Amino acid sequence: SWRANAYPLLLMSNHGRWRVHANCDDITWTREIQTCKVTGPDGYKYEPLWINTQDAAKRDIQTGDIVSIQNERGVVLGGAYVTERMMPGVVYIDHGARLDPIVPGEIDRGGAINTITPHNITSRNAVGMATSGFLVEVEKADMDEMRRKYPEAFSRSYDTAAGLRMEGRLA
Repeated sequence: SWRANAYPLLLMSNHGRWRVHANCDDITWTREIQTCKVTGPDGYKYEPLWINTQDAAKRDIQTGDIVSIQNERGVVLGGAYVTERMMPGVVYIDHGARLDPIVPGEIDRGGAINTITPHNITSRNAVGMATSGFLVEVEKADMDEMRRKYPEAFSRSYDTAAGLRMEGRLA
């Protein structure tokens, strides 16, 4: 289908092991764990996107790169974690991360993958989100261009150990 051509990777997403949804995302000692957060060149702790070495090589992505995870519903930024532990054609990111919108409803910096999941409920008999698997494309993000285009989003108050500060969220 056109979607599979435009978005060739299956994104898998489960509850993370380091927090419950966004609760406990500000615990400094867990944020130091490599598979909990990926520290970007700007000191921001990005949600890790696990990607197979073959898929990463095709996209010139290395561990630590900031990547754009996208589909027709929007863009989420993440930190690349290149590993053989993922099957080729499949990427993984925890869901339930804190929302840090660059452009509300379009681009998220916090890793809130829920913003680009299918919006339909799982069944007419049960309300739930389909966060366990959907199509995306991943590419290396041009962070210099993003900072130029959205300076206010990248100048919010941020604690490199604990994350976005309250005054940054209310601004």
